[in-house]
Amino acid sequence: MSKFSEKCRELLAENGYNVYRFSQIASLERTTLQRMVTGKRLPSPEFVEHFCQALRISLTEKKEVMDLYKMESIGETAYQNQTLILQLFEKLSILEKNKRFNNQSVVNYGEIKLISPVSTDKYETELLLQYVLRKTLQEQESPELYTNLPGANSLLPHYLNLLVPEYNKTILIKHLIHFQPNASYAYENLETLHQIIPLCFSSGINYIPFYYYSKLSQNDQPNLLYPFYIITEKYVLQLTTDLSKGILHSDPVILQEYTKEFQNCLKHSAPLLQQSKDPAEALQLYLTSFDTVQTLTGLASTPCDMDSMDDEYFFHRVKEASPEYIPLMKTYAAYLDGLKQVSRHTFFTSNGIQKFCECGISSGTSSIVIPNFSPKERLTSLKYFLEHFSNESHQMLNSNFSYPDSLFIELRNNHSLFLINLADKTNISFIIIQESSICNAFSEFFRSLTDSEFITPENQTRTLVQKYIEQLKQLTSGVTPPHRNF
Repeated sequence: MSKFSEKCRELLAENGYNVYRFSQIASLERTTLQRMVTGKRLPSPEFVEHFCQALRISLTEKKEVMDLYKMESIGETAYQNQTLILQLFEKLSILEKNKRFNNQSVVNYGEIKLISPVSTDKYETELLLQYVLRKTLQEQESPELYTNLPGANSLLPHYLNLLVPEYNKTILIKHLIHFQPNASYAYENLETLHQIIPLCFSSGINYIPFYYYSKLSQNDQPNLLYPFYIITEKYVLQLTTDLSKGILHSDPVILQEYTKEFQNCLKHSAPLLQQSKDPAEALQLYLTSFDTVQTLTGLASTPCDMDSMDDEYFFHRVKEASPEYIPLMKTYAAYLDGLKQVSRHTFFTSNGIQKFCECGISSGTSSIVIPNFSPKERLTSLKYFLEHFSNESHQMLNSNFSYPDSLFIELRNNHSLFLINLADKTNISFIIIQESSICNAFSEFFRSLTDSEFITPENQTRTLVQKYIEQLKQLTSGVTPPHRNF
């Protein structure tokens, strides 16, 4: 029996019903209800919705039932993956709004003294980590740090984002991450993204992750002796499996051996991503090998500029506003021609299109080379989009879908994932991930998103866009709209 059916049977019993009596009171088909609570067959979502309403359960209990139903429908692994991706978007949205990672105070490491090459004093891990980071940032002209800490652990990202802004330096981080090869544990690989993506988008941090596959499970880790480490120019910090205890080394021989072995480990691993923070280089990376693309799924806060203007108008805007990118336009033209030949599906958010109408801020790679839209350009753009709009290829996500305005995501052929942060056009963060479990998880997520509760029906999307068009007409004609907020 599944967790879903057990929960439904439990709710019936708690409310004093059996299947026969409740089917009569709630006007639910008795056989379907019986099969649902015994785990023999899943009913329709509408049936479960009616079941919850008839029981008059709390919103919290209803959410639990619907979550268990979804988990049973698509499988626990797929459900975990989708939940983690949604949580990643929500986390990035919060970071975008707060403009910082955390306001937690930095712990004062006090007077840590290394009385021998291997410290005999016991310190809290956070004190040791802060000590090592501060010394590295203070004393090295070009600070570097190597580590194999668990990718999903937040300890190192937290202190990097607290301490790095205090120094006018860029620290190089090489991170060796263990990935699970078993598809049933792919969600553990996804958890890593929650920590590494914000690091890639942070200024002052040159973060380079590598990964390797291992069948070592979390249950095996307690049997390992100080398996994790952090290496800097002057220190090696060894850490226990639960990161609760540490041993700090400063012996040059130990440092040399650890550094040498870390370099050997990198030879047996693969780069997790390609990245660039240079706009021209990033755009060149984006246009590379596009001729091999057959399917493409995109997610951004606003509709793709390709769907909002024709090629001639796009190149005119580039020529007028960003002539430095003209040498790339021949390649970009070939890209646009290729884009028209691929099977393409894109998502955009209701919050994003509202912001576009208010401020003229678009998303996607073309926003690197073109400025914000004027009110007249917004009007022209929305008219063009509405003329070519179809829910078969474009879908709007409602306000319940949390997504950062500055993030653009593109999945090509289910094996190349592009993540582009466009918060600052002069210092963008461009990432390509080709690890199979992560790309497959995003592919499943996009498929499920098409029929999810986040999708706005086509007629409502058209009505909303038309409303913005009318308001922009009034704005551009000099007539003050009745409501200034779009």
